[in-house]
Amino acid sequence: MLSTRASSLSVIAAFPAGSGVRAGSLMKTEVDQARLLSMAESFGNMGHWHWYPDTDAMIWSPPVWELVGLDQQRNIACLELALACTHPDDRAEVQRQLRLAAADGTGFEFDLRIVRSDGAVRTVIAKGMPEFREGRVEAMFGVLTDVTDAFAAIRAIRDQHEMLDLAAELAQLGHWVWNCEDKHLSFCSDELARIHGMPVELFRSRFLRPEDFAAVIAAEHRLAYLDAIRGALSRAEPYAIEYRLISDSGDVKEIREIGHPLFDEDAGLKRFIGTVQDVTETKRRENELRIAKTALERQAEALRRSEQKFRDIIEGSIQGIVVLRDFHPVFANQAYARLLGLAGPEAVVALGDLRRVMPMQDDAGQTFWDCAINGQFDGQTRRACIRTVDGRMIWTDAIGRAIEWEGEQAVLVTVIDVTERHLAEQKLQTKTRELQESNLQKDKLFSIIAHDLKAPFNAVIGFADLLATRASSLTIEKITDYARIVRDSATSVHGLFDNLLTWAAFQLRDSAPRSCAVDLAAAVDESMAPLASLATEKGVKIVNAVRESGSDIQVLADADLLCVVLRNLISNGIKFCHEGDEVRICASGEAMVRITIKDTGVGMEPDDIANLFRLDRAVSSTGTRGERGTGLGLYLCRDIIARHGGSITAEAVPGKGSAFHITLPQAVAQEA
Repeated sequence: MLSTRASSLSVIAAFPAGSGVRAGSLMKTEVDQARLLSMAESFGNMGHWHWYPDTDAMIWSPPVWELVGLDQQRNIACLELALACTHPDDRAEVQRQLRLAAADGTGFEFDLRIVRSDGAVRTVIAKGMPEFREGRVEAMFGVLTDVTDAFAAIRAIRDQHEMLDLAAELAQLGHWVWNCEDKHLSFCSDELARIHGMPVELFRSRFLRPEDFAAVIAAEHRLAYLDAIRGALSRAEPYAIEYRLISDSGDVKEIREIGHPLFDEDAGLKRFIGTVQDVTETKRRENELRIAKTALERQAEALRRSEQKFRDIIEGSIQGIVVLRDFHPVFANQAYARLLGLAGPEAVVALGDLRRVMPMQDDAGQTFWDCAINGQFDGQTRRACIRTVDGRMIWTDAIGRAIEWEGEQAVLVTVIDVTERHLAEQKLQTKTRELQESNLQKDKLFSIIAHDLKAPFNAVIGFADLLATRASSLTIEKITDYARIVRDSATSVHGLFDNLLTWAAFQLRDSAPRSCAVDLAAAVDESMAPLASLATEKGVKIVNAVRESGSDIQVLADADLLCVVLRNLISNGIKFCHEGDEVRICASGEAMVRITIKDTGVGMEPDDIANLFRLDRAVSSTGTRGERGTGLGLYLCRDIIARHGGSITAEAVPGKGSAFHITLPQAVAQEA
């Protein structure tokens, strides 16, 4: 309202006293002007303001308050509030423009962004001019026009134009516009100039009418082009034509051109628009596609002939041939039908999923179907054991390859019955393993004989020679020590020979051990007897806990071989005991008797236990008095017990002794 009053005052000042104009008329004029100003602001989406530079005070019209989203009753207009409503990026420039206009006394016009109280951003145009009093700027009067929607529309139109230009460029489309009034080309796009291979300015100066394009069109297409253009312009009808364009540089391009008339309100021809597209690459591809299609048709025909030859060949093959798709046979020859025990190929196809009627029988039989399931048929031979439809078990060699059958992916499998060859190979492999095992044992024997017999014999011979040649000069203690060494060496050799002879005799037997009911306590006594003097000399106690328990335990075993096992294990216990230690033999169990030979000697490390019963990794340790062994005894024990249907295991704790456990079947008591 203040701004309206200021306008009224300026109107009153325009009519001096005595002019005959009444004050009432002036007030009515003021009201009318205010009403007109309000209507103008409403229709123009604008508001006006006054700014007084000396005080920075401002007066805003109601549309300005509405534009910034503030309540006029709760706020006081000032430059500080105006700047606070201005977008931060525009604030400094607005203040600069206002100060400059106030200082120079000039008008201004610029656009800025207003940030409303609700956070919305509006774009406005500010326009102002100075108001003078006594030759100096007293105030700045201005208007604000909200142009947000107009700017958005302009940007949308510009974006559409840019998108259209980009689309035309990407599609390699050029345009020209012919104006009906001056009969000349009023527009030619830059892309059209690029299609013709010349600069834009030169292109536009050279081609003034559509007929001028005929000059760069190949001779065989020139007349047709002129007829199409002239007919379309004269009849105001659309046209479409293809021709070959030859640029100034000699490049030849295939062109597709269409034209459309544009009419005014009275249906009169106003303009004609032509669209030109370079289809050289498209034509080339179409030609290549035609050539490829022709070649493909020839290949398809050759493939059909090849497939027929293939069918003829496999029908007469003696090998079984089947084509599988998802494990279902879609083709088979007569040989494959015979392999499965069926009457003919039709019966094979009728089987359905072959995994259902030909299940795999063992681990080896999984090879065939595993390869099929995993898509590993790669031309390599796969061995499979299968049960045929008529119940036979056969071994086959299958070779599979991925093929295309009747336009779909499939697997071609060639199958050969190799049952007889497979069985012969198995026998050969068994014999080979037996020979390898025999050679291993022989090599071990030779190693034992070459190494373990040499050292004891050298000791016997060496110390016996000393006794024979120097006995008169030796003390009784020396003679006793040498004699003991000779005795220990001879005993070691004797034990080795005993085990070797027992093992050799055992290997030569073709039948199982001669098992019978054996009194276990008596067998322990018999095995302890030869070792009693050795144990006594070493101060080791041997305890037959089987006899002390008073139980009558009988095992099913070969008595002689059982004594060999017990003697070896008891001797082994004495070997690793110190004076005062003990070797105890006990037994328990019913259906299977568990015999334990336990000593309180030096024990063993876990890694040594793992190799105790292996001939190829036999562990031989020195006893508590330097006794030497070969490792053959424990291997012999394991072999004997295994042939009895039992087992032998060991456990030990370093420094606390060892225990060997034997399991043998208990002998059934005979009725009286």
